Amino acid sequence: MKLSEYFRYNGKTDNASELENKKVLRTVFKGVRIPWFVIILGAFLAVFNAIVILTQFDNYNAIFNGSLTSLKPLWAYLLASFIQYLIIFASVIYDRGLVTVVTRVRRKLWAKMMHLPLKEFEEESPDGMLSRLTSDAEYAARPFTAVMTVLQLLTYFMSVSSGAPKDVPQATIYLVITLVLALITLIFTIKVSSKSVTLVQNRISAQTAHYSEHLDGIKFIKASSAEEKAIERSNELIDERYNAALYNAFSSGLQALSSNFTYIIIYSCAFLGGIAAIKAGSISTTAPINGIYMFGMQLELAMVALLTLPNYFSAAGGGTKKIASIFRMQEEDTESGRELETTGDIRLESVSFGYGDKDTVRNISVCIPEGKITAVIGPNGSGKSTLIKLIDRLYVARNGKIYLGNESSADVSLKSWRSRFAVVSQDASLFSGTIRENILYGADREVSEEELMNAVKAANLTDVVQLHPDGLDRDIGIKGDKLSGGEQQRVAIARALLKDPEILILDEATANLDQKTEEEVKQGLKALMEGRTVIMVAHSYSAIRDADLIIVMKDGEVEAAGTKEELAGTNDFFAQMVLEG
Repeated sequence: MKLSEYFRYNGKTDNASELENKKVLRTVFKGVRIPWFVIILGAFLAVFNAIVILTQFDNYNAIFNGSLTSLKPLWAYLLASFIQYLIIFASVIYDRGLVTVVTRVRRKLWAKMMHLPLKEFEEESPDGMLSRLTSDAEYAARPFTAVMTVLQLLTYFMSVSSGAPKDVPQATIYLVITLVLALITLIFTIKVSSKSVTLVQNRISAQTAHYSEHLDGIKFIKASSAEEKAIERSNELIDERYNAALYNAFSSGLQALSSNFTYIIIYSCAFLGGIAAIKAGSISTTAPINGIYMFGMQLELAMVALLTLPNYFSAAGGGTKKIASIFRMQEEDTESGRELETTGDIRLESVSFGYGDKDTVRNISVCIPEGKITAVIGPNGSGKSTLIKLIDRLYVARNGKIYLGNESSADVSLKSWRSRFAVVSQDASLFSGTIRENILYGADREVSEEELMNAVKAANLTDVVQLHPDGLDRDIGIKGDKLSGGEQQRVAIARALLKDPEILILDEATANLDQKTEEEVKQGLKALMEGRTVIMVAHSYSAIRDADLIIVMKDGEVEAAGTKEELAGTNDFFAQMVLEG
């Protein structure tokens, strides 16, 4: 980045919405219990601290001007200083209030995220959602900090005004006028500093996302011999971070320069005003000149504090806009509707779904028979996964109707509908913790040890449990990374067995497994599939060999549906799958 670009960088950030700050804050704090007593107590102590400073201004001048006539100002100032230190320590009360606010907003945000439709997570990256929880939630404390700063400034300006020198009024006027120049310098400096902070934060965010993404995919990188490619992109981000750091260093230097420039103005005003007053015979000592200097220093500090206020309020509004945009998203309504009481075939009648104006699946009409195995096949991008998500009501159909038995999905609550389903996908979706915790995850009832072990046995997971000293309490690591792919799938199968669903969805459950591991997993799947309606998505004929019905998808539509015998001579895609085995 060239020096000229330091001045051109606009520091713009992406705002999640154009909501007014008042509406943003109302949205963020709605339903959040604010610890008003703690915050108000902390604010009172902070203001009281400023008032203590205010009461000691004359004593301060007397001490540092050398105009003491007794020890009383020293004792009074010492006592006030001790009180100040106590109050500063008591500020932990106020900080506790802010931490409580952020924590409660974060809890509200996480609960909100868990109730959002699946499409919201597909439209924003996981890192973006994570940033809302970890970084953006901290901005919830900024409005209270801004108000606290305003209160402190009010008392501070009272202190400054009471300390204005009376002996050299011409110097005071000169000081106030010339400090306008310093004010302009400070405004420019703070603007550049604010932009540098934004630039550094953006670069850190991009760099962190890159490292997180590539460390998560390190196995693929090594398997693909793509280390140098990953290093090349990382170096680009490191260079961008370096340029941002240079910009930040430049703004820091500018801050120091402007601060020293302000001090020069204050020195000049104090001494020139003092020289003029001595020549005029209005003063005979340097004490008033020292008073002018101290007054100017306090005025400069007050201006710096005042100029930080816009940053506080803009951070409070801008930083919370992204959180507010999530709070304004429409949650899934899982409770409305009646309980699903019937069972039967799953029927889709003229079902369509898509994003924006484009449909990814169109006019789907098909019947999935109860108690049978139905396979959904087709090329990548044909709409297989979308169809599965529509059946499980992870997506809401744009048009058409979906029935389970005689019940329309539109009349049945989401909670009741999804309780009939269990999903085992290519990604086992395991979480940090133990085997036991992952098998029980999602269980909404008490599970006996005998029932748990029966699920372990049926999922062909017994050897994994028995060969480890911790058994079911073995820690499986983040995303189950301490288990092999096949072991992860068998834990997922045990979890589904424990749910005992009427309808089982297998979304490429054995994909990317070697032949030996696939056979081990299939033993568990066989127990899981028995006596249930099964819908499976697969890319190999061996996986769908036992299917009673095969649905062939192409370009978002059902190209064909029938038994293996019916499709063998009529559908090219199925015929090719049979040939490839």
